[in-house]
Amino acid sequence: MSAEQQTRLQNALSARYGSAVTLNTVIDPTVVGGLRVQIADDVIDASVSARLADLRQRIAG
Repeated sequence: MSAEQQTRLQNALSARYGSAVTLNTVIDPTVVGGLRVQIADDVIDASVSARLADLRQRIAG
């Protein structure tokens, strides 16, 4: 992520949760692309690997 993208994400998360948010960026090659955000028990998974897993589940029935 570029510095601008990180700033936009940080501002959006701070607005959503109502307090300052500090990003801890970890590069995980298994994610393939996209991002996964975890704040306490809330998880926002917008990764390509999660979308592919969801698609596999839907196809399998």
